[in-house]
Amino acid sequence: MRPCILALDLGTTAFKAGPVASGRLAAPPVVAPYRLDHRPDGAVQCDPALYARTALAALAGAAASAREAGLEPRAVAVTSQAQTFVPMEADGTPAGPAVVWTDARAVPEAAEAAAALPDFAASAGFTEPSPLQFLCKVARMARADGPAERYLLLNEWIIQALTGQAYGDDVNQGMGGFTDIRARSWNPAALAFAGIHEGQLAPCGPAAALSEPLLAAVARQLGVGRIPVYSCGNDQSCAAIGAGALDEGAGFLNFGTAMVAYRTLTAPAAPAEAWQIAGISPLPGRWFLLGVESEFGNMVEWLAELLWPAEGVGAMLEACAVGAAWPGAPDFVPTGGGRCSLRGAGPGTDRLGMGRAALAYYLGRVRAMAGALWPLGLPARLTAAGGMSRSDAWLGLVQAELGIRPHRADAEHSGLIGAAGVVEAVRPVS
Repeated sequence: MRPCILALDLGTTAFKAGPVASGRLAAPPVVAPYRLDHRPDGAVQCDPALYARTALAALAGAAASAREAGLEPRAVAVTSQAQTFVPMEADGTPAGPAVVWTDARAVPEAAEAAAALPDFAASAGFTEPSPLQFLCKVARMARADGPAERYLLLNEWIIQALTGQAYGDDVNQGMGGFTDIRARSWNPAALAFAGIHEGQLAPCGPAAALSEPLLAAVARQLGVGRIPVYSCGNDQSCAAIGAGALDEGAGFLNFGTAMVAYRTLTAPAAPAEAWQIAGISPLPGRWFLLGVESEFGNMVEWLAELLWPAEGVGAMLEACAVGAAWPGAPDFVPTGGGRCSLRGAGPGTDRLGMGRAALAYYLGRVRAMAGALWPLGLPARLTAAGGMSRSDAWLGLVQAELGIRPHRADAEHSGLIGAAGVVEAVRPVS
């Protein structure tokens, strides 16, 4: 039987998994959705046991797909959303619900961290601490509830459920605020700010450097051997790798829920704008710099549902792409939290004008992000992935804005391809 890797992507509202062989997804991915708990006080939580059950369900489906395709799983590769974490008891069980990355209650802690950690942009890759970050969330929880025995990022918690041991990677930890991305080591000042020590965090190393075999019971449930499990980095980095953005000569644009421009670097960088993030790449000896527009996909889908309810996003893009000048469109201004305003929209503004206003704004963001990431000129090849990349009309608009047409990624689920690719780059299994 041909070897494959079971890739597992831990998304915000669903986990997905699929068998990857020879750099391609060998079967449609299994998507396992789940619900988050949005509390009245602004907390966003999830039951850690639900996370574990969802991961096992997705992997079981992927293992079954592998068998049907005549493939033998040789490893599990995990890629994950960043910042979500689980507080732990001394006996290795959760001390409470997981705190999801979208939970933004740690505003005071973020302000305090900015004063306490003046080198934050260079060390942690964000221009300033964010309430969404692992660092600020842990500081808030430790002060409110007392310190937990340990704090595991979501990928680390799932790996513990699969192997019995918690470990992670410096890609995900590098985005959380506790790591100095320049030295690839824990930042003592950040640990001191949160009031914890490094023993309360999971061991981590370069992506795919650490591994343990599946627990015997989990291996039986999946119908595979006791294959190793690897932590392969955050979802955006793995998506870029899966789309082929492997070196300085390539770029990646992700037009999914978030709009992301991603550049691989050979040395660590510091972000210059609040919408930029720098970090450690899953690829050996590499770092990244990215720009992000977080609500892009949600806003476009909302507009399409409102203005083209029967036809959908594709029809809106096709209609709005006709006509280069776009006269009379108002100014579209996102205001956060899934809201926007349309400045200059009069009584005669039609759906075409509103749709074009939104696309004009986001095309301007594409241009600004690309110009900041590649100030000396765009790379010769830009690869695009994500839902909007499937639209020829959208890619045509991006080409008109940038002067180069992004190449649509061959793999629709590039995050799964990338996670498996990280394992192959570090520990070839074929």
